[in-house]
Amino acid sequence: MTDTTISALADPVREWERGAWCLAALALAARGEAGSLTHAARDVLEAAGVPEHTLASSPLTPAQIEALASAGLLKTAGLLTGRDVSWADQSDDALRAQGQASGIAAAMFAQFVVPNYPELGARLAQPGARMLDVGTGVGALGAGFAIAFPALSVTGIDVMPRVLELAQQTVAEAGLQERMELRLQDVAALDEEGVYDLAWLPAPFVPERAFTEGVRRIARALRPGGMVMIGHGRLEGPPVDDALTRLQTIAYGGTPIDGAAATDLLTELRLGDAKTLQTPPGAPGITVAFR
Repeated sequence: MTDTTISALADPVREWERGAWCLAALALAARGEAGSLTHAARDVLEAAGVPEHTLASSPLTPAQIEALASAGLLKTAGLLTGRDVSWADQSDDALRAQGQASGIAAAMFAQFVVPNYPELGARLAQPGARMLDVGTGVGALGAGFAIAFPALSVTGIDVMPRVLELAQQTVAEAGLQERMELRLQDVAALDEEGVYDLAWLPAPFVPERAFTEGVRRIARALRPGGMVMIGHGRLEGPPVDDALTRLQTIAYGGTPIDGAAATDLLTELRLGDAKTLQTPPGAPGITVAFR
């Protein structure tokens, strides 16, 4: 084996490992515990061009920053256990980290969706507005929407009893018991009609069978004028990003779908104004349509 051959593998491994340690440093710095480890983590961020005041001035909470940094690390650590990996196999810490990261979706919705559809924002501000949060997990996304829209009631459904127990804690800590309902339910068994003004369906976390049937049932469950949002991978970027998106989706048993396929699916269901929205780099793709 030549030096060139060794470098062809060792160089990218070294760079990828560097990135993992930078994420760990960000999580430690956001946690903010006293001690030499936190100081060393802050030094890493400073050297990487992320000074401490950047964290302090961020609109994200320290818990959200820590979750963004650690969620991927916790997920990949689970993948390398040698077992079939699903969300049901993850630790409570991994589930909470992913949930905290998902909780940012309400802020993204306000920034990237509502300006394009102001009538929807007004609708969600009206008494009696209702949202369906599919794959609610620990309930952070649904809680984020309920906080952002004080008139909104949220129904969160999931197929894992353990995450719903964690979601109950999220709801209680946020004081949202009166406006958040949690149900053990597969979206493919959803049997409501004309109930929701907004529905969120995260394709990467929903198996293909449940996703395909679930979209059809969500279309029926929307009120006239209600919106469905499908979160999905972005498969139009650099080849390595697209390949990683597919790997992540398959590893966790989700549905690998992109904006074009999501738009076609919603159009086939005769939902109106189906389109994929512009979201920032690093954020999931979002395709929307109206009943």
